Amino acid sequence: MKILIKKENLLILLLISVIAISCTKKTDKDRAEDLVKLKYESSDQKLDFENSKLDSLYNISPKAYANSLKRGHDLDSVLSVLESEIEHLSQKESDSVGLISTALTKERYSLLDLAKKKPTFIGWKMSGVKIKGESSVSLSFNFDKAITRIIP
Repeated sequence: MKILIKKENLLILLLISVIAISCTKKTDKDRAEDLVKLKYESSDQKLDFENSKLDSLYNISPKAYANSLKRGHDLDSVLSVLESEIEHLSQKESDSVGLISTALTKERYSLLDLAKKKPTFIGWKMSGVKIKGESSVSLSFNFDKAITRIIP
């Protein structure tokens, strides 16, 4: 009987500990807010984080990267069609198509350079921080990967 009570007490104590730890664990957004508050600690300005959001920062956004790959494949298709059609055109038409092909080829090379970069996570950005009393002023802050400091 005594052993059963001890196990129940131990289980209750463990459950309370887990709940207490989970309630006190700060989220990424909480840590970012704390850094901003610390920065404005000596200021008279009061900040409003109600509509703020924390987003990840990349050297190139994953969406832009995916779009550049898609656009590159589309350009490859267009260039191959132009190359096959150029043989059947007159010299004047061929020169015009050649100029278009050159411009598209330059764009394709720039997209290939972009594709080599690959998206890399570089940190965090908090946007939408308002200064209380100034409805039109919205602040943004960049943070390192671990959200331990504000970076320029």
